[in-house]
Amino acid sequence: MLAKKIFLFFIILNWSIFISAQSEGLRIIYIIHGDGNYLFHDEEGNAMNAAEIIIEQSKYVAENINKGEVFIFYQKPASNFLFFAKDDGEFYYYQNGVKVSEESYSRKNAVDFEIEAGLIRKYSESSTEEMKNIFLYYGHEIPLQKSFGYHSSYFEKEFDINFFADGVKNLITTLNSSEDKFDLIVLSTCRNGNRETISALSTFTNYLLASPGDIHLSYLNSESLISLSKKKSLDIYYLAKQFAQSAFEKLSGETSTEIHINVYNLRNISEKEEPAITEFYRAPKFGRKNSSLK
Repeated sequence: MLAKKIFLFFIILNWSIFISAQSEGLRIIYIIHGDGNYLFHDEEGNAMNAAEIIIEQSKYVAENINKGEVFIFYQKPASNFLFFAKDDGEFYYYQNGVKVSEESYSRKNAVDFEIEAGLIRKYSESSTEEMKNIFLYYGHEIPLQKSFGYHSSYFEKEFDINFFADGVKNLITTLNSSEDKFDLIVLSTCRNGNRETISALSTFTNYLLASPGDIHLSYLNSESLISLSKKKSLDIYYLAKQFAQSAFEKLSGETSTEIHINVYNLRNISEKEEPAITEFYRAPKFGRKNSSLK
């Protein structure tokens, strides 16, 4: 009887190892910009913060990615305690669905995601196994020209798509990967599906998901990553397309505004070439069905 139990144990163990070996891991980086006006009101008139809702969703995704690692950065408005500045950045690190670390940090003198890159370098899993690298940015439209005031707490800081691209480059250098690009960058921002953004990011990602128009509350639902992470083999174009379709369908059920989400294929394109585009579009309707995020 004991021998039979041992035999069954090894069968289950070997099967688990086999299944694990068949599935690729995901390395997901969220940067959620909350240092701006992200307030809205639900149907009952209650004030809500879209950035805080996105934080909770990203944690839910992280808790359900069973193979891989998830980094979550929340850039909060600055505040003081008495005469002392409080940290205005939150960081969460998950590995195989388990929260490993939670820290705070200061963004005051930081540029180009250098603090975020340092924390990724500190915690990123050292492994010979390749993972798909995905970067999601949630925030307002990234300006194409140098602008001030993007960060409400640091109005004097300049910011534009080139500053953003420099930050993306810093993130890439921290990855334990043979690749020098992200597999996918998701911009959950308004009006960044344009030539300038594509040009600035084309050397840093194989695929870009962005909107040429407005996105309701700058919000693309990312929960589809949970089911997609369970696929035995992850084709990144399939993942990007399914992510876009899922986010599109969520928005279609919640709003009546125009919805326009594109997946841009930036693999091996020259500066003069136009990227192949997979488009999800719905014309605007009047009014808004539902102002809540789910």
